[in-house]
Amino acid sequence: MIKPFFLLTTLIIFCVLPASSQEILQSLVQNPEKSQSSHKSSPKDAVSTPLTLPFHEDFSHKGPYPDHRLWADSFVFVNSSFARFPVTNGTATFDALNQRGAIYEQASETPFQFTADFLTSQPIRLDSVFSPAPMALTPADSIILTFYFQPQGMGSAPRQRDSLALEFLHTPGYYMPDPENEGEDLWVEDLWIRVWSTTGTTLNEFYQANNNQWFKRIAIAVEDVEYFRPDFRFRFRNYASFPIAKTPSNFAGNTSIWNIDYISLDFGRSSADPYYYDIAFAAPAQSILRNYQAMPWKQYIANPQQSLRVRFDNTITNLNNVTHNYFYGYFIQDETGTTIRNYVGNFWNIAPFATSGYQDYAPHTNPLVLANPFPVAPAKARQFTITHFIREGQTGDDNRRNDTIRFRQIFDNYYAYDDGTPESGYGLVGNQARGAVRFILNQPDTLTAVKFFFNPTLGNQNQRNFILTIWKDLDPEIILYESAVVSTTFPEGINTFAEYPLDFPLIVSDTLYVGWRQITNDFLNIGFDASNNAGAHIFYNTSGEWLPTIFQGALMIRPVFGEAFFTSTPALQPQQFSIYPNPVRGNTLQIQPDIHEQYPGANLSVFDATGRLLGTFPLQDQNDISALPNGMYLIRISDAAGNSLQTTKLIIAR
Repeated sequence: MIKPFFLLTTLIIFCVLPASSQEILQSLVQNPEKSQSSHKSSPKDAVSTPLTLPFHEDFSHKGPYPDHRLWADSFVFVNSSFARFPVTNGTATFDALNQRGAIYEQASETPFQFTADFLTSQPIRLDSVFSPAPMALTPADSIILTFYFQPQGMGSAPRQRDSLALEFLHTPGYYMPDPENEGEDLWVEDLWIRVWSTTGTTLNEFYQANNNQWFKRIAIAVEDVEYFRPDFRFRFRNYASFPIAKTPSNFAGNTSIWNIDYISLDFGRSSADPYYYDIAFAAPAQSILRNYQAMPWKQYIANPQQSLRVRFDNTITNLNNVTHNYFYGYFIQDETGTTIRNYVGNFWNIAPFATSGYQDYAPHTNPLVLANPFPVAPAKARQFTITHFIREGQTGDDNRRNDTIRFRQIFDNYYAYDDGTPESGYGLVGNQARGAVRFILNQPDTLTAVKFFFNPTLGNQNQRNFILTIWKDLDPEIILYESAVVSTTFPEGINTFAEYPLDFPLIVSDTLYVGWRQITNDFLNIGFDASNNAGAHIFYNTSGEWLPTIFQGALMIRPVFGEAFFTSTPALQPQQFSIYPNPVRGNTLQIQPDIHEQYPGANLSVFDATGRLLGTFPLQDQNDISALPNGMYLIRISDAAGNSLQTTKLIIAR
């Protein structure tokens, strides 16, 4: 999923770290989840019948766009990853990216603001209500709009010159006679009145100024009689800007972040009453896997228990001011929708969040992963849905939509630490800088390709060349594969990862490191998923020494695996000849003892990773292999009659 949380309390954006670290995180110039969506604003999104009170939105539905039944535009990004500790799971994120996920055309690198995202309600009847009984509304009926907001979240902080504003539609647009052209009409634009605004700040500053609260609640009374119409509207708007100068230059984009959550508009309210009859999830569902968001099915079934997490980690909140009794459980369904496993957590009490924080009852917040949750029959790929649910009492609370969270567990042909959504961009500064992500396999496998997610940037500044590299180890550095020079690509469509096939399938086992080597000082901007922490598996080298990353998150690099190869070549045989060095870092392969004395006329055959014979040559004590590129091969030593004497794997890693 995709628009577009760290070692520090907040994400480091638009800053270069000290020279000794040479790692950088940057904000995004494009939201790939929006750009790959088929949604388009259209007249059918408009609600023909105005909404009635109460109006409530907690953004717990699946994004990336706002619910068109409540909202008239599609500029903001509905997600579960940008906010830090939201009121309930899901928020609306405002930034400088439009409904297509691209930067606004009016954006420019100046100290001045530009109008960016809007979030505009559908028409709402404020002239009357119909439940519990029909009644005309007046300012005396205490109509109050409340919402929660947060600057920055896990993204880029809005600058002090930026702002977030709330506006009410005072006078809808209308036609009036044109005083200069008799018989013609002029269109008078909508008149919006600003009723609240706030200026930009960092999340740390906001948190400290807000009594150590991650979100701030705002209450605005609707009092002007002009608003008591059958077509009342309100809207939020984001005034964004870019830094005047950026280093390195390969960045811009997803900037001036604001998160809004839990909007309510109703009559008979008190602005001092912040409570709601709502028991809800306050964080998204998790992968059932211990380390990965996705992995190959054949790797999973090779060691299921090693692959699974022990417990889930749920975040459950009670937004009321009284304790409630509720039920929790989860179930697992296969591709057909058949329930294959079921966890029953039973009923328990939950105290108000305002006094006790999140629920701490382990069978609900840290439920055990059921033993043998999936069947383990061989298959090319599998897919399961894990659904967590809560229910207050017998009938549920006032807001049932946030009582369910789901995770789609994918077992395909790749490993992924990331969830497919970049919150920022990661890169290295320095010529020949190298970055790598560690993957640990349950069984030997055949690596066939690597997928990268490259963030688009202003002016195609992320159009870079690099060398795809696979390592067996980093200390000492053992290279299994290096590609020719390749370029960043930005494919369209649902799968926006760029896939780079290897020149030949590579047999790998145990641990491997997948990454890149830069060939210039230019910054290579790779997607960084802040919502899943795989920082222990990310390494970089900018000065000759491999170091672990200082950031918490997941680098969006995915190794892809295929079917086993070498089926057409002889089985590996016990060594009777010493073949070295292996891996080869130069152009000469030596074989001892002197094979000519035992087997005059012996030959050396070389096979690629698919088992295809590349050639057969007279065997020498020192054999020239300069014509072979880096990679893995099989070499076979045969006597003059063609009888196989020894077959061995050979790695060339110059």
